[in-house]
Amino acid sequence: MRTLRRLKFMSSPSLSDLGKREPAALDERETQQRRACSNATWNSIHNGVIAVFQRKGLAEHELYNLNEGVRQLLKTELGSFFTEYLQNQLLTKGMVILRDKIRFYEGNQDI
Repeated sequence: MRTLRRLKFMSSPSLSDLGKREPAALDERETQQRRACSNATWNSIHNGVIAVFQRKGLAEHELYNLNEGVRQLLKTELGSFFTEYLQNQLLTKGMVILRDKIRFYEGNQDI
């Protein structure tokens, strides 16, 4: 009987423990939501920039939304990483797309 009481007591959280766990859970949910939002923003910027280099049109107000997304990402902890990604990865990929189009239209492989 003593063992049962001890197990029951140990498995039941106290009121003070409940107060401590809820903010952590809320913080975790907020962090996950921010990450999901950042990932969605990151993906839309990536797709938008590539679409511009491929000469696909942007939807109405999409350029404004992309600019706002860039501003938003630069304010996060990913800001410096995002800047580096834009410069070293995304713009390089865009320039390769342009180079390949120039080669195709000019028929010259020495560019």
